[in-house]
Amino acid sequence: MEPAVRDSGRRRHAARGGIARRTWTVGATLARSLADPREPVPRRVRRAFVELGPTFVKVGQVIASSPGLFPPEWTEEFGALRDRVPPFPGALARRIVEEDLARPLRSVFASFDDEPLAAASIGQVHAATLLDGREVVVKVQRPGLDDQVRDELRALLLVCEVLEHIPQTSVGSPRALAEDFARTLHEEMDFRLEADNMRRMQRLLTESGITDCRVPLVHGELVGRRVLTMERIRGLRFTDVEGMRARGIDTARLLRLGVQTVVEGVIVHGFFHGDLHAGNISVLDDGTFVLFDFGIVGRLTDSARARLAMYLMAVTTNDYPSMVRALRAFGSVPVDVDVDDMAATIQELYEPFVRNGVITAQLGELMDTMIRSMVRYRVRIPRELVLLSKQMLYLEGAARTLAPNADLLQEQQMIYGALMAKYPDLAVEIMTAIERGRAMDAAVASRTGGAG
Repeated sequence: MEPAVRDSGRRRHAARGGIARRTWTVGATLARSLADPREPVPRRVRRAFVELGPTFVKVGQVIASSPGLFPPEWTEEFGALRDRVPPFPGALARRIVEEDLARPLRSVFASFDDEPLAAASIGQVHAATLLDGREVVVKVQRPGLDDQVRDELRALLLVCEVLEHIPQTSVGSPRALAEDFARTLHEEMDFRLEADNMRRMQRLLTESGITDCRVPLVHGELVGRRVLTMERIRGLRFTDVEGMRARGIDTARLLRLGVQTVVEGVIVHGFFHGDLHAGNISVLDDGTFVLFDFGIVGRLTDSARARLAMYLMAVTTNDYPSMVRALRAFGSVPVDVDVDDMAATIQELYEPFVRNGVITAQLGELMDTMIRSMVRYRVRIPRELVLLSKQMLYLEGAARTLAPNADLLQEQQMIYGALMAKYPDLAVEIMTAIERGRAMDAAVASRTGGAG
């Protein structure tokens, strides 16, 4: 046997062994945590995730930022994983900065705080001052992350393969989500990509004329694969409603601004922040909305952007057949599903919410209702819609404190109306896509004598 073949076989065997060991470790850690009845289950699982390392902390962060998909006690408990993960030593952070920037720390910074402002799964953030006196924050990646994450992702993919065969979980396309999670996690581990994302968002805000939203400026000469330096912006946390109201900030307007910024990014630019939560949003005294942490973003092809735009418009206008057609355009609806029958089922489930106004307290019930309809028709929600839905669910969940009495459907209708007026060509594009879908259904019905 050739040496290269033997080496390849050994690597495959080692990889399988690594996955097996990691899977056993995951199972043993979770079993040990769940066997302790002294604390609530969410807290036990959260502590197990911290013990298991960065990949599971990231999964916990997904849970924390997905209100409506998970019970409140879970999202609240896992919120601690956003910025309260145990830090690594400041001396080690200094060494990583010097290695990545290939220069002594003192040649760049007048000061560098060893105590981090926040620590999360991928890295931690340190306050610093440049030689010219400007205040910055420096994001430093955790040491040894590549090796630690590799086997965890393989184990996660194996688990999701099992979930693909369970109807209640397959609706969320777990394999596609795990693959997307692996891709985005690898992207998050290269801070140069995050810097590019921040610059792109700044350009889009400028081009769109959005002046009420900001992204910190990046110091490009102080960016490396494991180091990201940006301007320091001090503001109120997105959850500090009392502080905002004390400064006269209209919290309902703030919520609307957040939703509009996401939706405009999706249906106009095909680019949006993919990890919204309280730790990644700040509010200035004048009501400006500041976005941080662009390690995860949504990027859409033109065709995916058009399909999502069609779907969102259909949801907002209660056009149920067009909802189904948009999902079908993604390839998410089996070919043997009757569009009108599925649309009628969704309408039957959805209409009680529409008649009475969708308030935040109903989000969990509404989400459960829609998922049950998807399971019935063997629909697999496209990954683009899952990522967008997570961001929208966070913002709508935030309405519990920012605007608890707001009618969310009415708010969305106002936002879409404003965007259609701002981008008339987009309105034509969406209506053309909707009419094309109707024409295709009519042609199929005529060929089959009205069936399907």
